[in-house]
Amino acid sequence: MKASWWQVGLGAGAGLYGAMMVMAFATLNHPELAIALPIVAVIGLIFAMNPFFAVCCLLFFAQLDGVQDKIFAPSPVGGFKLMAAGATFGVIVTAFQNRGMVKDGLSQPIAVMGLLFGVSMGVSALGADAKYMAMNSMRRLFSMIIFMYLLIFLVTTRERFEKALMILAATSLISGVILILDVKLGLTLVSTSDAATTARTAEGFERSSGGSQYNPTTAATMMLTGVIIALVMLVEQETHKRFYLAAAGIGTLALVFSFARSSFLVYSITALFLFYRYRHHRLIIPAMVIGSLIGVVMLPFVPASYFDRIASIFGGGGGDWTLGRRMTYNVIGVDLLTKHPLFGVGPGNFKAHFVDSGYRYLPGRTMYGRQLHNMHLSIMVEYGLIGATFFYGMVFSAFRGAFRAMRAPVDARIGVLATAYFYALLAYMLVSVFVPNEYNKYTWIMLGLGAALPRINKKDVA
Repeated sequence: MKASWWQVGLGAGAGLYGAMMVMAFATLNHPELAIALPIVAVIGLIFAMNPFFAVCCLLFFAQLDGVQDKIFAPSPVGGFKLMAAGATFGVIVTAFQNRGMVKDGLSQPIAVMGLLFGVSMGVSALGADAKYMAMNSMRRLFSMIIFMYLLIFLVTTRERFEKALMILAATSLISGVILILDVKLGLTLVSTSDAATTARTAEGFERSSGGSQYNPTTAATMMLTGVIIALVMLVEQETHKRFYLAAAGIGTLALVFSFARSSFLVYSITALFLFYRYRHHRLIIPAMVIGSLIGVVMLPFVPASYFDRIASIFGGGGGDWTLGRRMTYNVIGVDLLTKHPLFGVGPGNFKAHFVDSGYRYLPGRTMYGRQLHNMHLSIMVEYGLIGATFFYGMVFSAFRGAFRAMRAPVDARIGVLATAYFYALLAYMLVSVFVPNEYNKYTWIMLGLGAALPRINKKDVA
């Protein structure tokens, strides 16, 4: 009864405030804001009353941020910020009622090391040469870390964990459909950012990011994560077979059309791990035969330049100079790490050091700052070995929790979820060797889910 009156009071107060704001904007000749504000207020109220719903929306739009930007185009504030603010407000409002949930979440090793990583980030920023770059990067990273804590606080049951995995698989399916349509129609249906719309291969093939605003290579790493989840769930799960088959099949085809070499390589490696795991499964032979037949049928639809691009990994194919340039990034990164081993060069400051004249003799170096295309080395370079210790403490804890849940699940359902999460995390961390994923939402999503998994692997969790 008390909760009901509290909800009525909150709704009435929000409604009154919204009405006042609508009148104010209408008076100031901003009719578009006067129309949009009540809608935003209602959505914000829903998020505040049900913060897990807001987190589900954040998960859904993490890869489909191109779709998100179209939906929230009239809003002066970005969709991610609005949804994160609604979820955070909901957690704060309900914190007293769910104080045990919050306390338990903060006691998780990943949550503790996340706080320590945030402190080390601030220390690294103090010693940065380009402090404005450091501050901008810290703001970006803090928003990602807040997202991680929302997952830690709110993914408290196996049902919620399963919903999170299904959302990641579903967004890979949706983004995959958009990507294939982009390539086949020669259009850009959703993406609007320069990174997503100006990318092309050395042979001149126009690439697509699907529903994402990230560049096609980074977008492919997110799609790969959802595809691996779908593959494992397809084999392990008895329900939703058609959904996972569609997500795995269309997502795999979309990865080909993304022309992302790193995702192709890691997909192949992860597929070998999965083949070894399921080598005795009763359906492994039929699956291999059907998969091979589908691959043969699809060959004529794959652009010819795709095979040249894949061959370039092994030194064949076309003359793609970007591979040499990425090696240069790593050479510069190692040199910077030896010079700034403890606290690094500061958040986002690799770009500033990349253009240093001392590296002008290296092949592929440009006069414009570039990110280090290797998340693992980039963490060490920008945050030092101290910051990297906390970050990889989170990664290790996520792997350990998933492995334990796989080996000793409280029931078969938890074992399935843990297996899907484990291989998706493995694929994501492997592909991050080639991509600067520290500012990617999926990095912090996977760590947040890694903190949630040991909590739900308990007998008293419904």
